[in-house]
Amino acid sequence: MRFRGGFSAALFGLALCALSLTGRADAPVLHEFISADPVEDLELGAMTPDGRMPAAERTPSGIISAPGFLDANAPRQVAYGGGSTPDSIDATFRLDRDTTEPSVVRYDDPFTPSVAPFKRLYAFDSVDADLGLGVRGKRLDALSVGGPLPDGYDRFFGDLFVDLVPGVAVRIPSVGPSARLLALRVEPPVPLETKRDGAENWFVVGPERKRVRLILDIGAPRAAFGSDYADVSYAELAPALSPLPSPVRAATAEVLTRLGLSHSLKPRDAVAALVAHFRSFAPSADLPTAQSGVPLYTELVLERKGVCRHRAFGFLLTAQGLGIPTRFVRNEAHAWVEVYDGRVWHRVDLGGAAQRFELDTRAGAPPHVAPPDPYAWPEGSGGGLAAAQSSGAAPAASSASSSSPGARRATVPSVPSTAPRAPSSAQSPLALPTTVGANEQTRSRVDLGVEAADARRGTALRVSGKVSSAGGACPYARVDIMLVDPTGTSLIGSVPTDADGRFDSRVTIPFDIDVGEHTLRASTPGAGPCGASE
Repeated sequence: MRFRGGFSAALFGLALCALSLTGRADAPVLHEFISADPVEDLELGAMTPDGRMPAAERTPSGIISAPGFLDANAPRQVAYGGGSTPDSIDATFRLDRDTTEPSVVRYDDPFTPSVAPFKRLYAFDSVDADLGLGVRGKRLDALSVGGPLPDGYDRFFGDLFVDLVPGVAVRIPSVGPSARLLALRVEPPVPLETKRDGAENWFVVGPERKRVRLILDIGAPRAAFGSDYADVSYAELAPALSPLPSPVRAATAEVLTRLGLSHSLKPRDAVAALVAHFRSFAPSADLPTAQSGVPLYTELVLERKGVCRHRAFGFLLTAQGLGIPTRFVRNEAHAWVEVYDGRVWHRVDLGGAAQRFELDTRAGAPPHVAPPDPYAWPEGSGGGLAAAQSSGAAPAASSASSSSPGARRATVPSVPSTAPRAPSSAQSPLALPTTVGANEQTRSRVDLGVEAADARRGTALRVSGKVSSAGGACPYARVDIMLVDPTGTSLIGSVPTDADGRFDSRVTIPFDIDVGEHTLRASTPGAGPCGASE
């Protein structure tokens, strides 16, 4: 398979003319380079050369400098947008059965201060009858640019590449809920429209197909990153709720009854109880017996089993069933929730992150110092921030631990003994499901088909096929799609099989893949009686 770059690069020369000056050897120096000084820029109120944003800003993370177009900290060639639109395949989310803990994930952060691992790329606030997540208000409204930074807001600079598609809204990341775009610079200059949908996903629309660099000045309310949930009533929250389909509402009602949660608790106490419950989940190689839909949701929530996306998905359904407006938010490496109290959308991490992050952040970007976490963590547990810190990021917040006096505590009623506790995280992630013995699993075979023999970087590639073993089709198995070249193997996506063991989906070709011939390969870790593929 050959991958084309999708853009051309041309060499250019820069001629420097030497001027011959006559005069004394000790003549005064007419021009002298002065390196940038963020402290001085801040004191003088200096602006960037185009006058659109301050050259430096003081933040809780320290003094930060606006990115320069030709500086040494130019962004990596990781581009956003392209095939990611309000109606693309990634604009919806469906829950999977893979509750095992990922060992390592890749994460790109274009922001200063770095918000790793909470770059806000996809947000969902509605649920359909099949438990698929989407956006309730899909209409794109204008995202205004400009205005002063309000009191109580943290400031961030963004520096990223975007692949524009003529007249199409393409997705870009933001730093948090209720963020404001204070200034925008585009290189090379192209007229852009900035948009957002009802769940505050950000998009840009350009007039031509082009890769551009965006430099953004962003403000976001500091309370969104860590503050107490307001003491409000369910009636006050009702206007912001997305309605649940009847089958989903019935399922959440059953779960809430099992958890002992009802309107007898104030919303703020119910949120604390839900956070405590979903933070108590554990990854598990003992995969759920339910295959999809309501049974899978119910099993995961009551058995407290799964990683970040399972926790955030279960929290959203359960909280909305109780009457608490909630969003499911994710990026390429982590997932969490946002809960609304009528005034603030609160970012709440539920844990379940990968063991390690491969972080790609702007050189010299300090980590965002967020307010303390108002909710306690179970003993020995931590969230995505802790995982990012252990992967090399500097400490970025004073998170409240289980012994922190500032952490809110809530008693969650015990789940009845008919719902067994998920295995502890100390259990080997390679353990086979307890319902299937090792000698009962047979090797799986993955038949892979591809729609085209070549593709461009940044575009979606359709893959299809079937997973089977000696025992027949392998339903609801994970299929990992990889590109192989002489330098190594790169995982570019994972897709699920259906009830017949078939898959038909799309994966995106990364922009950092070298142009040339590659081998497309698929494998599966297996599921149920189907073992791992060769």
